[in-house]
Amino acid sequence: MSNIHSLQKIFPAGFDNGYGSLKLLVEGFEVVRVPSYITNAEMEDVPGRVVFNGSAYTVGESAYRTGNYFDRNTDNNENKVNNALLTLLGALAHLPHRRAWHLKLVVSLHDVGLADELQKVLNGEYQPILAGKQSDVKVEVVKVVLEGMGALFGHPLPKKLTILDFGNGTTLYSRYNRGQREVHTAYPIGVEVLIDDISQKMKHLNGGKIGDPSKIRFCLEMGHTRYSRDID
Repeated sequence: MSNIHSLQKIFPAGFDNGYGSLKLLVEGFEVVRVPSYITNAEMEDVPGRVVFNGSAYTVGESAYRTGNYFDRNTDNNENKVNNALLTLLGALAHLPHRRAWHLKLVVSLHDVGLADELQKVLNGEYQPILAGKQSDVKVEVVKVVLEGMGALFGHPLPKKLTILDFGNGTTLYSRYNRGQREVHTAYPIGVEVLIDDISQKMKHLNGGKIGDPSKIRFCLEMGHTRYSRDID
């Protein structure tokens, strides 16, 4: 796949550093969608493995597989900004290797009041090792948009429109009139509450132990209820 883009210098991209999952879409590549987990545990050069500024960490599914020794975006409201560069590099470490990435990036955020801070975290030129291979990464944030805006694109829109965006840690309610936003309210509760409720209520199926939230999330996102070989 990397040969297709061997002459391409600049890649338009979109990035959502979500509480539950991070999503990175780079033009011409499959979307990267992995859990928003970060671990400093020792690991091979797996997808999501990054060496940067003298430290090594892993982002995504491989971080989850370490057990309980990982940090989650959802554990702190500030992580969507503070962890943004770490998770962006971790997402790039899931794509075919390139010696140089120049990303023109649109980023989504639940609070555009933090847009300047997010841009400061992301903008710059970096020399990480991604999944065992050196890369030069240049990031230019061209725009920060509100989460939920994606629903406005690619569809014929009525004059009045309501959007509900159910995130992991936040639920967003937005009201639009003739394309102009009139109401935007963020509620500090999201899908994680549902996942926690399921984990508590499945004790009788799970030998008296609460369910693993990461496994439950995976089931829900895959559209099935097969928690394990023995538990449905």
